[in-house]
Amino acid sequence: MNLEAEKVTSIETYLNQLPRLNEKLGGTIFYRGQSKISYNLTPSIFRGGLRQEEHNIYTQILTECAHEFEGCNFHNEILSKMQHYGVPTRLLDVTTNALVALYFACERNYKEDGVVFVIKTDKSSIKQYDSDAISILSSLPRFNYEEKEEIADLATNAQLEMRESPLEETIIKFNDKKIIKRLLHEIKKEKPAFENIINPKDILTNYFFLPRKTNARIIRQSGAFLIFGLKDREIGDQFSTINEGNSQSYKIIIDKDSKKSIIDQLMVFGISKATLHPELYKVAEFIKEKYHLVDC
Repeated sequence: MNLEAEKVTSIETYLNQLPRLNEKLGGTIFYRGQSKISYNLTPSIFRGGLRQEEHNIYTQILTECAHEFEGCNFHNEILSKMQHYGVPTRLLDVTTNALVALYFACERNYKEDGVVFVIKTDKSSIKQYDSDAISILSSLPRFNYEEKEEIADLATNAQLEMRESPLEETIIKFNDKKIIKRLLHEIKKEKPAFENIINPKDILTNYFFLPRKTNARIIRQSGAFLIFGLKDREIGDQFSTINEGNSQSYKIIIDKDSKKSIIDQLMVFGISKATLHPELYKVAEFIKEKYHLVDC
């Protein structure tokens, strides 16, 4: 669904373009604000040729900053923390708070229009942080590029075979592959009780998941994530991919000349750099900007 409407110039015009209350009650809606309308809904690891380096990046961060991840019991918690600090991952930040998304659409790039993606989905596309599907996808960075390509090929072929062969037989055959057994082994490191079966569908699917509220930023931003599977080898406009299956999306365009005034309006609602980024250095940045302070 594409919504043709005027550009947003204030919180009021923004609210007029949001889903109505009955739509919100009838399903789950996520939002993502981006300060450039030209940006696609693409995870950072899939940009700029980094996709082939995912395993190396993941491993190096865990090696160099091991102490930072001592309390992380799940791969998705490791990925969430990496995302928090700006490390490229296969996660895409989303929020359940429409005003938070509006802030991120306005916070920078003042010479270009911003955009808020409104993503409507159903419960089948949403997982908890400890779900089996999320364990599968968040374990993928442990494999190098060639290995993930092999896993993707096997999952794709298994999906095709399911159309002509018995489902159980196809899944057993898929799980008997050496690389899939390695994936299962990796999953069992964090979930020893994980059943010895991986559904190839889960490997090829993008899921929303709700992280544990272990840090103030996720809480303040009403944060969630979209974790990407292996279906899309070469991602262009990820917006179209999200529209597949049980999700529908549209864009709300934010006028570039109104970004700063909208930021000021959002402060009245308690939404600012200081509230959404409660870390000391971010709050310090906010205070310096607010009082027009410059570095000495």
